[in-house]
Amino acid sequence: MLRFIKNNKFQILRFIIVGLLSTGLNFLVYKTIYIFSSNIIFSAIFGYFVGLLNSFLFTSKWVFSNYKSIRVDKAFLLFTLIYVLGGIEMTITINVIYKITEQHNIAWLFGAGLAASNNYLLSKYFIFKT
Repeated sequence: MLRFIKNNKFQILRFIIVGLLSTGLNFLVYKTIYIFSSNIIFSAIFGYFVGLLNSFLFTSKWVFSNYKSIRVDKAFLLFTLIYVLGGIEMTITINVIYKITEQHNIAWLFGAGLAASNNYLLSKYFIFKT
């Protein structure tokens, strides 16, 4: 595992940077729409979609820039599916860890870490095939 991290350290770092920026954009859009609409569900969905789109664009152009050619619509559909599964996985992990530790911050860190790891690996090997 350490060799994998060492061999992919720049790609992993870029993936983390894109994830952090996309999460920030997600929150900014969510907050802005909520201020104007007071509709939390619409704000959350639209914010998540904007963050996901940003993440896809930068992941495909910067993180996995040497990927083999794939149709954009197919790649985006797979990317979205992977991230939805990651969200479900994160939610389940958070609930399990919270029940064990009763520490919501630790539970979130475990859930986010597991989901991000799987999002990276599935994107790398099933979409961008680098």
